[in-house]
Amino acid sequence: MRDLPTPPTIASDILDDEARERARDQRRFVTRSGRMEPELRFRVLLATLKMETDFLDLADKKARFALMIMSVLNAITIVLIVKGVDIFSGNDGWALLLRVEAALYGAATVYYIWQAIETLRPRGQRGRLHAALPTEIVPGETMRMLFHADIAKRDRDDYRALWSELRLDNVTTELSDQLHMVSSINVLKYSALAKLYHGVGVMTIILTIALLLEGVHRILG
Repeated sequence: MRDLPTPPTIASDILDDEARERARDQRRFVTRSGRMEPELRFRVLLATLKMETDFLDLADKKARFALMIMSVLNAITIVLIVKGVDIFSGNDGWALLLRVEAALYGAATVYYIWQAIETLRPRGQRGRLHAALPTEIVPGETMRMLFHADIAKRDRDDYRALWSELRLDNVTTELSDQLHMVSSINVLKYSALAKLYHGVGVMTIILTIALLLEGVHRILG
């Protein structure tokens, strides 16, 4: 019959298990508090870049929605001017106020349409189209292999050959550059978008005042 372990042996095994568990905890701590592995860095950069490009699309959608609102406001303004042409063409104070309102509204429309253009216009190619492309792999440097304008400038066979020698740190470096560029674009886009929606509010207020003025004039007239 096999002898049962003696109590000291059991205690020693428990201590060894605890020591191994502490060692594993220590290794996990070092892994989490140290530098990321290249593969993890690549995944984090890719996920963050995806998030920032989603913000780009969201800004464009919001800008298009603001333009839809502005088109409705402009349609109401045109109807107001056409129906109230007799008031606008008058020489009294009401006509002067309405003409001032129309001028303010027109100026606001032009300015905030410009903000919509600033939100929607393409960015990201300035300074890249004329810069020389790297042709030899340098560890840790961007090889400019991911941006469409850079890809199109390369010969297809040269591009394939360079890809066959590309390192992961080259890719993560370029992804970090792309992330910085897209984040900078987002800052500009959302700044213009905030002004655009502020403009929608301003145009709504001006149009509301014009409607009230015309209504009061018709009531008193």
